[in-house]
Amino acid sequence: MKKKGLMGALCSIFLTVSFLNAAEANKSAKPEANSTKKTVSSSKKSSIEEAKKLLEEMNLKKVYEAAVNSSTQRLVRGNSKFKKVEGKIKAFYNKYIGWDSMKDDLAKLYAKYYTADELKDIIAFYKTKTGKKVLATMGKLTYEGQMLTRNKLVPHIKELNNILESAMKADNKQASKKENNKTKK
Repeated sequence: MKKKGLMGALCSIFLTVSFLNAAEANKSAKPEANSTKKTVSSSKKSSIEEAKKLLEEMNLKKVYEAAVNSSTQRLVRGNSKFKKVEGKIKAFYNKYIGWDSMKDDLAKLYAKYYTADELKDIIAFYKTKTGKKVLATMGKLTYEGQMLTRNKLVPHIKELNNILESAMKADNKQASKKENNKTKK
């Protein structure tokens, strides 16, 4: 199978759940106070429990199931020989990035950036009409936003290649000069 097909399959999972990584970009989050370990631990456990409730409210189990199915189908469509091992491919995805594999880590990720009270607020919002609409459209918005980005970049990919090639040539020239200077000494 072409490398492109495999990458496409892997990307489909990341496209489906990429909105989960938005919190990671927020590096300005305040670190937790270093009070007693017991308080931090209790607070963190409470946040993790609320995060689990949030993930349930967001119906992420279905999102992950769809991502696993989509990735499996993409691989199978990319190479008909893989139809024979479709079940194994799906099992592979489920084993490493399926819902059961991801849910606890996702809860910890959310708890890293949100307190239990903040998570309760988010859950309350998602229960509103507007919150439900946000959940219903989030995947589409993420996907369409990524397609907008892709469509803006693809026509200019040669320009990027020129920049990269120029940098590589300059780096190669500089490396050659250093090597020549070493051999002269």
